[in-house]
Amino acid sequence: MIKIITGYSERGGSTVVLINLTNKLNEMGYETILFGPHQYHLNKCNGALYTVDALKNITPEDSVITHFIKLGERPNAKKVVLACHEKWWFDVGGVNPYWDEVIFLHQEHANYHINNLSKYSGPHSIIPNLKNILEKKDKPELDKVAGIVGSIESRKQTHISIQRALKDKCTKIYLFGKVGNDHYYNKEVKPLLMSPKIIEYGYTESKQEMYDMIGRVYHSSIGEVACLVKDECWSTGTKFFGNEETEHEVSPFTNEQILNMWLNKLEIPIEV
Repeated sequence: MIKIITGYSERGGSTVVLINLTNKLNEMGYETILFGPHQYHLNKCNGALYTVDALKNITPEDSVITHFIKLGERPNAKKVVLACHEKWWFDVGGVNPYWDEVIFLHQEHANYHINNLSKYSGPHSIIPNLKNILEKKDKPELDKVAGIVGSIESRKQTHISIQRALKDKCTKIYLFGKVGNDHYYNKEVKPLLMSPKIIEYGYTESKQEMYDMIGRVYHSSIGEVACLVKDECWSTGTKFFGNEETEHEVSPFTNEQILNMWLNKLEIPIEV
């Protein structure tokens, strides 16, 4: 069995990635369950709340993926890998290693942890995120209709994205995301909402519907690792205006290739 244990399972990019991975592995016939401390994932995959029993019930036949969690010792599993989706807020080199290997999202991400922070020097590999299967459309009539995707908080710098879209004379600017920080929202974002061009749409589960509404996306987040929004823009024919944090290339690998990478790392035979 594959057991994925995360220290954060609230709405967010890393949670979506782990939900997708859980679902795809189950679809392929590999029994997989995602454990997390929050409830967001529970009705979106084979999920359960994380308790100490999740660790106690690990067997030597299990393969384990952990994320954003510090364990005192290595679980008694066949293989244990740490899936890292973060930069400074999860310093891999500063954690007592309980894993066999760390999985980073791309080489720039690995270099950040190897050359900065606590300079991680242990085993590691690169496996990119699975891609959402979305329809690519030609939508020139939406060129000046912008979207700002993600939670509204200081790290996402939502106000900077709004200002960039206004500067580029966008006719509509949709905010797709829930307020993650009330103080930041009231201070930096709310004053900009005086413009009739800005529409607070809120979080939506339907990514295709969202991208069908817009022709471009502005993304100004700091501490970005592997921007899912950039991948989604590439998949849907939506123009992407990022920053220096989002200069990584979109992965050329198919979802089948990415899933096979995971199975190899987890030492699970690939069923033909």
